[in-house]
Parts: sequence; C-alpha cells; structure tokens
Amino acid sequence: MSARDKLSGRLRWAISRQIRVFVVAGALAAVALPSGGAQAKKRQGEFDWAGLDQLPAVQNRKYRLQHEFFASGAVLPVDPFTKGYAVGGGYAWHLSDVWAVEGAGAFLFNATTSLRDQLEKNFGEPSSKFARFEYIVRGGVLFKPIYGKLSFANRRQVYGEVYLSLHAVVAHMTGGEETDDEPRGKGPRFAFGGAPGFGLRAFLSRYFSARLDFNWMVLASAGELHAPLSITLSLAVTTRAGHE
Repeated sequence: MSARDKLSGRLRWAISRQIRVFVVAGALAAVALPSGGAQAKKRQGEFDWAGLDQLPAVQNRKYRLQHEFFASGAVLPVDPFTKGYAVGGGYAWHLSDVWAVEGAGAFLFNATTSLRDQLEKNFGEPSSKFARFEYIVRGGVLFKPIYGKLSFANRRQVYGEVYLSLHAVVAHMTGGEETDDEPRGKGPRFAFGGAPGFGLRAFLSRYFSARLDFNWMVLASAGELHAPLSITLSLAVTTRAGHE
C-alpha cells in the first residue's frame, strides 16, 4: 500500500469519527434541552404542563348548606283546561353536601284556558266538571351529585349545583270528569302519589340562593290518574355559610 493510500484511509477514519461524535452529542442535547427548557419556564412562573396530572381536580366548596328556608312560586302548565299558579314555601335539612331532606307546601290559584271558556259558553259545560288542585303538600329527598362554578360574561363566577329529587305528594283537589253518580263532576277529595324531578341552584351570596325545580307529579284519586308538571322558582336562605 502506497503512502498516498495510507493517508487517504486515515483521513476517512478521522472524518467518520468526527461524524460519530457529532451524532452522539446531538442525541444527548436533544434529551437534555427539553428538561432544561421546562425548568427554565418553571423558574419563570409559567404553567408546568408536564405536572398537570399531579394537580388536584377537586376544590373545597365555597358555599355549603345546612338549614334552608325557601319561599317559592310555581306554575302547573300542562292541563289544557286549567292552569295552576301557586305560592308556597318549605324547609330543607342538608344532611351532607350530597344528601338533603325537605318538606314544602303550596296554595294554588287556577285560571281557565280559552278552550275551557269555549266549552262552558258554547256547550254549557259546568265549571265543576273540570278538575283543579287547591293545595299541595310534599316531602322527600334531594340527591346533589354535581357542584361547580361557571363564568358569567367572563366577568363574574357563578357557583351552583344540580340535583335530583323524589317526593311523596298529597294534593287536595275538586271537580273532575262526570260519572253516572256525579253528573256535574267529582267533589272535594285528596289525591296521593309521588313526584320525581330535578333542580338547579345558583348561589347569590353566602346566605342566599335561587332554585329552579321541575317535578312531574303522578297522583291517584277516586279511580283517576293525574300527572301535572310543576315548575317552581324559589328564593332560599340558609343558616350556615360556606368557607373559602
């Protein structure tokens, strides 16, 4: 082998060695730099996305309830002959952040619909033929699995909860479909049943909140079955404030 060939071989080996060194150094830098960059960002107070799964997702409640008193107004909009409007109130005892028991009552004011007016004026149907509720008493439980906060117009945080409800209901009613024994309709009587539903609560302050309840009552009375929907808006005050 000539001297020229030996020199050429040494040169190729040196170049190959330099390439391997650069490749190894580049690989080490690729591993080390992200860690160093993240540490630099963390030192500058930026969010640590790498530790996101280690952050707690649940916060303590800002508002908590114990003894709750509420005044309410309701509407029974489903009956095609009579619309019921109610005023009432109640009390709820919140056993925990998830469970509560409550009792409530309401007096109803009934308004006739245009369909009923036509039946009474044009066909001589007696007003006593149409069933109507006079007052309702209910008691049951609330299951409150969802609590959280929302941003209103990106200016204010609104805290609230979503809950399910199940009540036993006693209603006093009068009137109703005529029978052979009662040609002008049924007289005063009680109806018994249950009312599954759900509700929404928005906390207005440390002591006040607003409730919106939807309850579908299923009531039986004298061989009849009634299923009025009740939509109730309430203003509530609680005797125990929450904590920050």
